[in-house]
Amino acid sequence: MTPTDRPYGGGTTLRRSRISSLRARQDPHSFFLIFAAILFILTLIVDLVLHRADLDLGVLIALMIASVALGITALLLGERFPRWLGLCCVGLFGAATLYFLGPFGDEQSAVTSLQELPILSLYLGWFVRQPLSRFLMFGTLVLIAIAMIANPIFWVEGSLGVTTGVQALIAAIFCFEVGSVLWRRTEREILTDVLTGAFNRAGFMSKLRTELVRAQKSGVPLSLVVIDFDYFKQLNDTQGHAAGDEALVDTVKHWQLGVRPKDIVGRTGGDEFAILLDRTDAHGAQQTMLRLRANSKHAWSWGVSQARATDDVETLFDRADNMLYASKRNRV
Repeated sequence: MTPTDRPYGGGTTLRRSRISSLRARQDPHSFFLIFAAILFILTLIVDLVLHRADLDLGVLIALMIASVALGITALLLGERFPRWLGLCCVGLFGAATLYFLGPFGDEQSAVTSLQELPILSLYLGWFVRQPLSRFLMFGTLVLIAIAMIANPIFWVEGSLGVTTGVQALIAAIFCFEVGSVLWRRTEREILTDVLTGAFNRAGFMSKLRTELVRAQKSGVPLSLVVIDFDYFKQLNDTQGHAAGDEALVDTVKHWQLGVRPKDIVGRTGGDEFAILLDRTDAHGAQQTMLRLRANSKHAWSWGVSQARATDDVETLFDRADNMLYASKRNRV
């Protein structure tokens, strides 16, 4: 087919495909950076057009180039955009904010920086893990407060005054806390099984690694229980998948009510689960599971392994799995 024989609209379809591909590779982190970069660019353009004579032209052009580079890189990399690079960008714009709010900045630049401060605060709260985010936020607010104290425009008789500075700091703290809530919600969604509300495999394994290291350092007992539902395929085949899902949900609720709040319930596969019992040896774990099993509406088997000083996650799981399979063979 020659170029003139191509169907009408082929170029439009190709462009739509490319746009869809770019959109599909984005995640909340890259979307935030893209729109933050756009907002910074628009703010800088307004400043250059309306207040060019009052501004440090070199600094603004450098920030404009950095904003464009940030937006394009975030758009192209999408979910692969590294968090450390995003944090470096926040550091760069944070340094510029300090410069403009300090005694070297003019009134218009200070106002612009105050408007951008909530965006930086929201990023720290949403995309930086705690407690690092709180440490960075506290340090940033202290430096900003010092910068404003050194700038006469934020003094009582200054053109912006103390009230403007205090309101800006309060807004920054508010945006940071909103970001922290979003971070916790995102982490919960990433690490939680949608159906049962238990930890998913990634979330459970992360908790297990942390608790195993802690137990080995402290010497307190820690037991892992792996669980497999009995006759689950038969339940799905005879009563339908809705009945199977209901059995999983009901049983997980039963486990969660029957163990302590500090114990961890996770879904590691389709009908495979695990429970991490803190400060519990193998005997205590067996007693706990016997109690839970006696009051359960659905049948399931389990295996227990107590953490040893030489264990890693794999060896701990292997011993519990071996006990589970032995229990199933003995029952048959």
